[in-house]
Amino acid sequence: MSSSWSLETKKLPLKVKWSIARGSTTEKENIFIKFKDDYLEGVGEVAFLTQGELTVDAVKDHFDTFLSSKPVLINGLDDLTKVLGEIEIPSSLRYAIESAYTHYLAQVMGSTCQRVLGVREVSKILTSHSVPHMEIGEVEDHLSRGNLSRFHCLKIKVKKFEDFELVREVGRLYEGKIRIDGNECFSEAKEVLEFINSLSGLPIEFLEQPLPADAFEESILLRERSKVMLIGDESIQAGPIVDEYQKMFHGVNIKLSKSGGYITALKQLREARLLGLKTMLGCMIETSLGISCAMNIGYGVDYFDLDGFLFLKDDPYSLVYEDGGVLYYSHSL
Repeated sequence: MSSSWSLETKKLPLKVKWSIARGSTTEKENIFIKFKDDYLEGVGEVAFLTQGELTVDAVKDHFDTFLSSKPVLINGLDDLTKVLGEIEIPSSLRYAIESAYTHYLAQVMGSTCQRVLGVREVSKILTSHSVPHMEIGEVEDHLSRGNLSRFHCLKIKVKKFEDFELVREVGRLYEGKIRIDGNECFSEAKEVLEFINSLSGLPIEFLEQPLPADAFEESILLRERSKVMLIGDESIQAGPIVDEYQKMFHGVNIKLSKSGGYITALKQLREARLLGLKTMLGCMIETSLGISCAMNIGYGVDYFDLDGFLFLKDDPYSLVYEDGGVLYYSHSL
C-alpha cells in the first residue's frame, strides 16, 4: 500500500474585519497538510498570525525540508516525532504534520483521535467569542448583528490604553463576563494597572497578555499588583511551562499552533496544572478542523477561546458546530 504527503492552500474570506494590536485583515490564507494511503486520509492545518512574520511561501519551503528529511516509511507517532525532532521547521507546520498523521492513524484504527493520544474525550465545550478592535460607535451594531449575547463570555481585542472606553461600551450592552486581550499592546505594568482601574465595576474574568513577551520584570510586577487574573499567551510558545510563569501569570493560554502539536500541548497542560496555573485552550482564525483539534485535548481545561472558525464566511470542513455559545463535534477525527 502506498502513502504520500501533500500540501494545499485555501483562501478564507472573513465575515468581519479582524483587527487586533498587530494589524487587520479581511481574509486569511491557511495551509492544509495531508497524509494519505490508497484509501484513507488525515489532514492538519497551518494558521497564520495576523501580520505575522511567517509566510505561506516560507511554510512551503519548510514542508519541502520535511519531505526531504523523512524516511520512506513512518511507522507510528514515535517515528514521526523523531523525524520532526531532527529538523528546524515552524511550530505551526510541525503541528499540522503531526495532527494530519494522528488523524490518519485514528481512521486506520477505526477509533478517535483522543484514543490514539490516550486522553479522555469531551463532547462539548463552552467558548468565548472575540470582539475585534473597532470604533465605539460600531459596537452596538456588531453585537446585535452577530447575536453575541448567546455567548457566556466575550473577549475584547484592545490596542491601547484608551480602549478602556471600548471595553466599557461592550460592558454597557452585554450582560456576560468580559475577557480582555492586549496582544502585548501595553509597555509597562503601571499603564496596565491604570487600565484595570479604569474598568472598575465591570465583570472582567481575566486580562490576556497585556505586556510584551520579553517584559519579564514588568510582568512580575504586574502579577503582584493586579486585581484581575492575568493569562499568558504570546509568552507561551513550544517550550515547557516552567516556574517563571507562576511569577508572571495566573494562567496560560495553550495554542496547538504555537506548541507544535498534540504531544507538546498535552505536556504543557500537565506542567501548568502541576504549577497551579489555570489552563486555557486558544486558537487562531482557522477552520473547524483546527478547532476540533483543540477540542480533542480539552478534557480538564479551565477556559476555552475556540471561536476562530465562526469568523469565516465559509468553513470547508464543518467538523464543529456552535449552538448557544457551546461547541459540539459534527464529526470525529
